[in-house]
Amino acid sequence: MCRRAQAILAVLGIFFWAASSSKIRSKDALTQATAKNYTQVPGEGWCTDDIGINEATARRFEQVNCTRARNMCDSDAACVAYACMNGTFHGPVWSVLYTTTGCEVHCGETGWQTNPRLITKAQYTQNQPAWQTARCHVAYQPLNNDLCDSAGFMNSSTAVHSNAWTLQAATSEADCASKCIASAGCMAWTGNTSDWNFCYTTATYTRTQSAWPQQYTGQLKCANAASCGAFVKSNTSLGDPPGHSGSPWVLLPATSKEDCVAQCRYDSTCKAYKGGDDTGCALTPNQPCTDFTCYLTSHYSITSLAWETDGPDWEGAYRSGC
Repeated sequence: MCRRAQAILAVLGIFFWAASSSKIRSKDALTQATAKNYTQVPGEGWCTDDIGINEATARRFEQVNCTRARNMCDSDAACVAYACMNGTFHGPVWSVLYTTTGCEVHCGETGWQTNPRLITKAQYTQNQPAWQTARCHVAYQPLNNDLCDSAGFMNSSTAVHSNAWTLQAATSEADCASKCIASAGCMAWTGNTSDWNFCYTTATYTRTQSAWPQQYTGQLKCANAASCGAFVKSNTSLGDPPGHSGSPWVLLPATSKEDCVAQCRYDSTCKAYKGGDDTGCALTPNQPCTDFTCYLTSHYSITSLAWETDGPDWEGAYRSGC
């Protein structure tokens, strides 16, 4: 939770609620309430990405309970998630809506609106103890709708590597993305969210499981979903290709098998995936699993060995035309 947001909560108090309730909101974003399908992600606190306490995204605060927060998110087409306190901690109950409508903090950072699947868990800090009672609820949309944006890019939740980055001067995230669109053969871009003069584009890249450097983000150009043919489920395990130095498999955050498959389907470098529900899901069989161990690769071999037993229902598939 950034210092500016802390100051808003501490100084403005009840006036903050009155002001935010009366502010004019975008008519385009507000719609008749339609119930969304929310998933409660693991952890306690406000919504974060897989890196951790990374909440530098468009949002606003409301002094409302969970039921009211959900209704407000349902009524807002731009709202992709909300987090709310359950009221057991002494003090006022607050909720945060992750939306550009009536935005109050980090309004220019809209990556979560483009791809809600970047939200993977909830977390809080010790200097914000009231948020330990909060839970994060994400309105994951159908994968084909929210993985690739209208410009044909998908967010990369982990850093990508390239030996051929080209520096581009940009003024915003959208401008940086436009540099890639305008560059022949560009397949990925990355930029510094605090200084868009550091915008880079490239025609070649490799996925990694490392976090982006601090304040950096990036996107991959979505491939034609049918370019490599359908996925063929492998009855035996998929391993490293012979003679390959180091494992080519990259572990990436995913919320489900469908999410893992989609990340491979729209990545022009991905030829196969493998994984399974996180082991912890076996401990709560009556609860939906929101964490999928997902490995993607550009090189693989089909082995004669049985599938790994790292987690329940481990499986994998490769692209038939690649």
